Amino acid sequence: MGDAISYGWNRYKDNALPWILMVLIAVIVSGVISGIGRASSALWIELVFGIISAIVGYVFQGAFVRGALDELDGGKPAIGNFFRLNFGPVIITALLVAIGTYIGLILIIIPGIIFAFLAYWSLTFVVDRDLDAIAGIKASFSVISKNAGPLFLLALACIGLNIVGAIVCLVGLLVSIPVTVIASTYAYRFFTGGQIAAAGLAAPQAPPPYPPNQQY
Repeated sequence: MGDAISYGWNRYKDNALPWILMVLIAVIVSGVISGIGRASSALWIELVFGIISAIVGYVFQGAFVRGALDELDGGKPAIGNFFRLNFGPVIITALLVAIGTYIGLILIIIPGIIFAFLAYWSLTFVVDRDLDAIAGIKASFSVISKNAGPLFLLALACIGLNIVGAIVCLVGLLVSIPVTVIASTYAYRFFTGGQIAAAGLAAPQAPPPYPPNQQY
């Protein structure tokens, strides 16, 4: 957990401006779309803009993952690099995860939390390995379930950091969101044997021997 958060911070501070701009763009675009929908007196218009807002949110989720993967590859992504996505699978994956989480929350809440936790890397697999939505969700379930202990602690730490970021007049989210996304992606690459570029003064610990082309 400590290695992942430290790595996220070190990569972020060396390329902070694009990440800050991405968070601001995501907040502004999503806020404007949602605001237009809420301002309408017509229910169907509000519904349409709600769907658009959800799709835009899914795209930004994929964009953050793409940027984090570039950081792990040793790059410093500019704004345009974040959107190097196969949009169809990204949107479908995020939608299926959202539906699964929602259904689970209806079923006494706990199943939804478990589903959201196990499906957390679905988008990461889809973006990183160009998988389809179902394959990405299955891969996420497989890897996270095998390493649930440390990943649950990391998830709690990331949630805590984002809560603190939100409390600090929301400005802290400009730091906490990128750091936690990169930290989670570090853990993803660690537990799947993927590339982890050095950050800071020390090289990262070598990943365990999971072959990158492993079938989950």
